[in-house]
Amino acid sequence: MLDRFTQRRIVSLMNGYVHEKVPAELRTMVKLTYEMQENELILTEERPAGQRYQWERMPIARFYWEGDQWKVFASDDQHSWSPADMVVPCSDFEDVLEQVERDDSGVFWRERD
Repeated sequence: MLDRFTQRRIVSLMNGYVHEKVPAELRTMVKLTYEMQENELILTEERPAGQRYQWERMPIARFYWEGDQWKVFASDDQHSWSPADMVVPCSDFEDVLEQVERDDSGVFWRERD
């Protein structure tokens, strides 16, 4: 389990990341959110749904702390998690987040149905 200092550091990092990732003029059409519980963090993209004031959630990445490193999983079209083998597990959360951001293989930031 992650200590409080590490959890707070990650929350601070993620708050800045989701704020900067989507430009202000697009925030009515798309937003990034995350949920952090114990030893995992799930990054989600949200877009307006068919009903007014409703948002459709699409999981992007799952960061899971296991042993002494972060492992990353990608979501498929059925919202199942698969190991993201292209992301090198690392003890530094910021490093794995950067690998997801770069998305050299196109599994995280792709067009979704």
